[in-house]
Amino acid sequence: MGSLGETLRQARLDRGVSLTDAENETRVRRRYLESLENEDYSTLPAQVYTRGYIRAYARYLGLDPEATLDLYSPARTREERSAVRPATPRLSGGRPVSLQIFLWLAGGLLVVFCGAYLWTQYNSFRESVSSADPTARVPIASAEPVAIVGPSPQVPGQLVSVGPPGSPGPASPTPERGIVLELRTTDRTWMEVWVDGTSQLQTTLPAGSTRSFTANSQVRIRVGNAGAVQASVNGESQGALGERNQVKEFVWDR
Repeated sequence: MGSLGETLRQARLDRGVSLTDAENETRVRRRYLESLENEDYSTLPAQVYTRGYIRAYARYLGLDPEATLDLYSPARTREERSAVRPATPRLSGGRPVSLQIFLWLAGGLLVVFCGAYLWTQYNSFRESVSSADPTARVPIASAEPVAIVGPSPQVPGQLVSVGPPGSPGPASPTPERGIVLELRTTDRTWMEVWVDGTSQLQTTLPAGSTRSFTANSQVRIRVGNAGAVQASVNGESQGALGERNQVKEFVWDR
């Protein structure tokens, strides 16, 4: 038995029938019968249909359907291999590109979110600093009198105590020279300190920190959590400088 096309064509000629007769009897289109005889498999439908056409045509021509179908096996193998081969590069080539795009997008979104968060925190800090009370008064140890930061109108370079009628007179004078400010934190807070107009500190202090500053004429501080700062001026306790999370500014002058 020769090739598939030769076998089918010779069997048809031996029976003395035309392709049109074969089409009418097998219900297989003439162009498919011609493709089988010419072994032009590119014009045939899917293999499952093509194998059915081969069996029907072989049976009509009086040939063994399975033996005739075996002649089609080499062509079928080539077709399956060609159909499977392109699938691998498409899958392997697509994944890295998709993953790379995803990583770029994720990184871009992360940068945008971080920038927005930092910008929000910066604006919040500016608003809190701008809303600080520049004329804040510093409380002293007594519950009633309040120490006013600034030079005394009667005795220059001293702190004066102002209280309700009948309260004790002026507080004890501070030392004749300089200002010694001692600070202790009970909670986390940011703080800025200027001594005689020069910046000495600008940082965030944890709870339990202590700092001491000595000035000739003025000490100015700004805190972001006034309730967490205990102050002592020239040895006299000022207590907590304000409420929790309150932003305030204080000035001690000689």
